[in-house]
Amino acid sequence: MALAGDLSEFPLTDIIQLVDLSKQTGGVHIKGQRGQQPIEGWIYFRDGKIIAATLGNLPALDAAYTFFTVQAGPFQFHERAQPDSQSITQSNEVIIMEGIMRQEQWQELQQHAPPAHVIPRLVPNPSQSSSEISLEAEEWRILTMVNGKNSVGHIAQRSGLGELRTAEIMARLLSIGLIENREATLAETIFPELERSVMVSLGASARALLYDAYGRSGIRDQNAATWDQVAAAIDIFEQLAMRAFSVEHVRQLVEEMRAFLQQTSGVAK
Repeated sequence: MALAGDLSEFPLTDIIQLVDLSKQTGGVHIKGQRGQQPIEGWIYFRDGKIIAATLGNLPALDAAYTFFTVQAGPFQFHERAQPDSQSITQSNEVIIMEGIMRQEQWQELQQHAPPAHVIPRLVPNPSQSSSEISLEAEEWRILTMVNGKNSVGHIAQRSGLGELRTAEIMARLLSIGLIENREATLAETIFPELERSVMVSLGASARALLYDAYGRSGIRDQNAATWDQVAAAIDIFEQLAMRAFSVEHVRQLVEEMRAFLQQTSGVAK
């Protein structure tokens, strides 16, 4: 099925319904932007039903819902595209309903919540009135992760609350003066996440290969690294890791690393 276009003219809801009606199997590749944040990933179908979605390190269902918040950008259906595993069991109808709700909530939050790349930090001397505010358990969970190092996106992943709920809590913590925003540097945004991904996927021994790749790509000081150098380091790491680990595992990891770099490109400087 030849299906391609731009989300500004053919929204995601219509794409899902068309694939469902035609009972197609394959994946829709989406490349858009939400504010300053690039959004690129896949939604996979089997016989017209959504079975998986990938977007960086987000859980599959959160990834699917996130695509509803993208208002413009190219998409294309690929008949042969298949996910590594089926991870979504909700019906298309439920996903569409929830996705539309997420879209509306994101539009409301845009004026108040910090973007995913921002690194919030605790306000050193909050006002006296702020100290008397009662926080819910989920709000405390988010507040304990605000350390001047974790980005909003990282906090959303590690808290298990998802992007939307985390954004809501961040907006409230900002409004009551308990946290403040700080723009992330490239080193703070990229390198900790790449190292974490390598450690989780391949173990501690692969970290040495990652640092070797940094050196071969010319990265001596992470704070002075460029985007091109990081991209080159990922390419070199792939070549090195292929010799020591399962090709399938390395390819999946490197695909995630490149997707993460793409999502954060042009955001942290």
